[in-house]
Amino acid sequence: MGASAVKHGMIGMGINMYKPVCAYACHDSLASLWLNCTTFSTPSDDMAGMDMKLLKRMDMGEEAEATTSMECVASNMPWLQTLAYCLKDRCGIDGVGEKKIAKAYTTLSMSDIAVYSEMLPAENPTTELDADAMWLNETSLVNYDLYFSNRQTLQEFEYQEDTHVQLSVALMVITVGVTLLAGLYMKFSSTGLGNLIPVRLSKLLLLPALFNGKHQTPLAGNIGYAPSRLLSLIIFLYVFLNLIFSAVPYKSVFPQTSSAWFSDSKSEISTYVTNRTGVLSFANIALAILFAGRNNPLIWLTGLSQTTCLTFHRWASRVATVQAVVHSIIYTYLDFWGGGSAKYYANVKLPYYWWGIIGTIFLCLAITFSMLPIRRFQYEIFLVTHIIIVIIALVGCWYHVVIRFTYNWGYEIWLYLAFAFWGFERLSRMAIIVYRNMVGGMATQAVAELMPGGTFMKITVFPSQSWTPRPGQHAFLFFPSTGRFWENHPFSIAGWDNGSTTTVSTNSKSNQESGVITTKDIEKDLQISAHPLDTDSTSSQALSHTQPPSQTQISKPFSRPSITFLIRPLKGLTSSMHRDLSLTPTEQTYLPLTLEGPYGHSANLSHAETILCIGGGIGITALLSYTQFFVESRRSSSAAIKASRLVLAWSFREREFASIIRDMLPSDARALGVEFVWTCTGAGAGKDGDEGVGEGRLDVHSIVKAECGGVKRLAVLVCAPGGLADGVRRAVVGLHGEGGTRIDLHEDSFTW
Repeated sequence: MGASAVKHGMIGMGINMYKPVCAYACHDSLASLWLNCTTFSTPSDDMAGMDMKLLKRMDMGEEAEATTSMECVASNMPWLQTLAYCLKDRCGIDGVGEKKIAKAYTTLSMSDIAVYSEMLPAENPTTELDADAMWLNETSLVNYDLYFSNRQTLQEFEYQEDTHVQLSVALMVITVGVTLLAGLYMKFSSTGLGNLIPVRLSKLLLLPALFNGKHQTPLAGNIGYAPSRLLSLIIFLYVFLNLIFSAVPYKSVFPQTSSAWFSDSKSEISTYVTNRTGVLSFANIALAILFAGRNNPLIWLTGLSQTTCLTFHRWASRVATVQAVVHSIIYTYLDFWGGGSAKYYANVKLPYYWWGIIGTIFLCLAITFSMLPIRRFQYEIFLVTHIIIVIIALVGCWYHVVIRFTYNWGYEIWLYLAFAFWGFERLSRMAIIVYRNMVGGMATQAVAELMPGGTFMKITVFPSQSWTPRPGQHAFLFFPSTGRFWENHPFSIAGWDNGSTTTVSTNSKSNQESGVITTKDIEKDLQISAHPLDTDSTSSQALSHTQPPSQTQISKPFSRPSITFLIRPLKGLTSSMHRDLSLTPTEQTYLPLTLEGPYGHSANLSHAETILCIGGGIGITALLSYTQFFVESRRSSSAAIKASRLVLAWSFREREFASIIRDMLPSDARALGVEFVWTCTGAGAGKDGDEGVGEGRLDVHSIVKAECGGVKRLAVLVCAPGGLADGVRRAVVGLHGEGGTRIDLHEDSFTW
């Protein structure tokens, strides 16, 4: 039969199920009739080889006791002639051309030698089969009522299958399209076109948090983060669209006629709903995987943050899981409804059925074990288990449809998309790692050192080849020497040196076994040059510490470009690194490192007349990169920066943090328009040595208000803990438009 041939595409898009429907209705009207070559068996006999009798095309669960083989059908003249005449009669009424009729006959007759034109009876049959006829012994007319019932059933079923695919494709297109539009808004809102956006629209929709001013602060019970109001609206529309697409349009063949497959309209509509949710679930799985990747093409095209894309990834996953659960529940209900527990337990033994159960269960597990408390408790364990669970879920989905339908109806295409998105992500990451670390004259090297006070670590990375970071970007760092070669973490780029000389300190007693490379190794790997130190460089603090008197200081400069990361150790990998560095707090450790990145996009500051950077704690790292970019742009009179002032407002807890950051700032920052508003919240704040540093928390409302009124466009960049970041957002929403100042808010966060 036509259903057995492997096809390409999806239903309605390259695959036709029952076209022309008249031909398939003729075939199905004859399919259950016994022929003179039909064989009979008891239920205990082996039923292998049964090809046709009482089997509905979508397998509605009937059980046959009579077997009519393909060879029997292909050689039975009454069956071949009755089918040929039905096609001529019914398809002729429908206006189907002779070529299509002949092609359909070749497919449905199951005969390699029967030709449509030759199988037409010499005389038109006059005897119509009874509706309850069991035998076909002579060429006859197909029972009209049975034909009409089959025709309407097939036609409506294929229409619904077409609709499933069309709505799923529409869902993907609309989702991607809205994402692209959101990206365009992000790109142009900071340009001159941003002046066209009504202030009230920005204050009510574009800038605020969803409710209570909470965006980066976890909701009660740590159930997650509330998206911004604009993103929440997009997510709501996405969920609502899925709800509508799952609910309409459905139409039953009842009461116009009886259905050849369903006992009543309730079971018919239920089948349509469960099939719809199954297909939509597959489409949403593909979307969820698309938005999960670091190298999501939509991030490249739109400039959306990975945090935003991961938020949508979670919602797409939730919707896909709910639809999979609905799909499973309704089919389970139909089994009990149509045949009781016996039918359900018979079906659940079938491979396609229990693979579907596995897929649904593991989708639910993926959602359950990705809740915020679990992610925050141990992110690396969550990530590994999450990937394993999702792989099992996808395997379950794959075997569910491939065993059930082989490759006939194209349901596996959605999984191909999911696999393609995932494969693209992994291959892209591998390519980036190879390009950033292995292409060039030397391998990527890194220097790690414990900063004064013993709390923070600074890692200076010397990539294998030169590349120019941008402010606001981050990179993922792998530390294979820790033994956890698979583990990587994102860190904001705090600064860079495009090749001006940097001093490296080594200890004459150090050796490779202790993790410190000798002078000879440094000269070989880092290409030492004898250029003097550039005191006006905007690079990070020189990589040297004063050694104890008993040690010999060997300090030589080199001109290799570098990138600087400042890290506050938490737990896991960074805690292990901090513990190792604490063993030799005055020494630098040269360690193997793999860099993946950079990721992220820079905020467009070209139209801002003043730039206000507000940071909290280690969030200063992202703002340091913008400060360096501002200073370099001012030096070169670059059009990338219009502002003549950058205010760096920062609140921190550790007193020694201030001196660390001062040393990392460009030496001419203040002269080129950088102003500082720093406060310390820790014990001993305001003591000697903290000149210019206030006590207590930042009054963000007053700081933002002080910058309003004097300029038309103010850019506010914030990278801070949730409470401070949300306070900045509330201040921006309240003051946007005050004194004629439009405020562009740019958040840098890792609320993953």
